[in-house]
Amino acid sequence: MKENLTEEEKLRKMARERIDFKRHLVVYIVIIAILGLANLIVSRHFPWILFPAGGWGIGLIFHFLYAYGPLSGAMSEEKEYQKLKKKQERNRSSK
Repeated sequence: MKENLTEEEKLRKMARERIDFKRHLVVYIVIIAILGLANLIVSRHFPWILFPAGGWGIGLIFHFLYAYGPLSGAMSEEKEYQKLKKKQERNRSSK
């Protein structure tokens, strides 16, 4: 179902997505730091911290792209709107 949001609602949604990403980033940094410390204390010979840091890091990258980048709903919606607008203008000019 397509949401019909006003401009202010779209901006609020974008702001919420960006705040959610920032919270996610802070939690990631804190937890990975704790796990890194545990890795140093428990087993210095094997860097197992790379597995949770890498896996979670991939998820964090996608969250960033969703909040700020090309996966952002606002940006893709705007691009689609511009494409349809250009197509409509071409159709009008060709008649």
